[in-house]
Amino acid sequence: MLVRMPSIWHMHDERIVEYVHSILSKSPSILPSIEDDARQRDIPIVGPLIGRLLFLLVLAIRGRRILEIGTAVGYSTIWLGLAARKVKGRVTSIEIDPARADEARANIHTANLDDTVEVITGDALDVIPRLKGRFNLIFIDDSKDNYPRYFELCYPRLSKNGLLIADNALWHGEVLKDDSREGKAIARFNSMLISSMDALVLPVRDGIAIGIKGYRY
Repeated sequence: MLVRMPSIWHMHDERIVEYVHSILSKSPSILPSIEDDARQRDIPIVGPLIGRLLFLLVLAIRGRRILEIGTAVGYSTIWLGLAARKVKGRVTSIEIDPARADEARANIHTANLDDTVEVITGDALDVIPRLKGRFNLIFIDDSKDNYPRYFELCYPRLSKNGLLIADNALWHGEVLKDDSREGKAIARFNSMLISSMDALVLPVRDGIAIGIKGYRY
């Protein structure tokens, strides 16, 4: 029997996107105010759809140790922290920009997650090798040029059955362009992920890559 797959156009029809967002419940904690502020200041955040996905994945694996690369103002960090708190876990997040790290800490404090989330100010390429132990989930949303290097550093730090997740896995379609430095870096990351883990890239928002360590077909 021939199975017809939905077209990419249909999946990205603006009406479908609006519908998906319309059935979401209101974001918890202080997240709605961060969403409003991000719109006004044109600050990139993962948004409520990917935020909920991160929240659900932490709960699904009962992730006790979570690492985030790229805190920004703490939006995705709070989603991760809210889930981690439910399973008595902790989140370590790394942010290279001191001003953004301070803003994230303020937001995390307002969200009452000081006991669950730690923000480290520094270059993730320098910080990751100094971290001890393994992580159940690592989320990457930082310098796109560094995505392949982040994979090399993060893969050994994942526990068995751990999840490696990266935002902007399609980078506005730049992964298809040979003349895009960042696009080529992300395309290389995607290839590394797919060849090393059971993984996929979902064409949701700007692309989300998800891989699980320890299993192969």
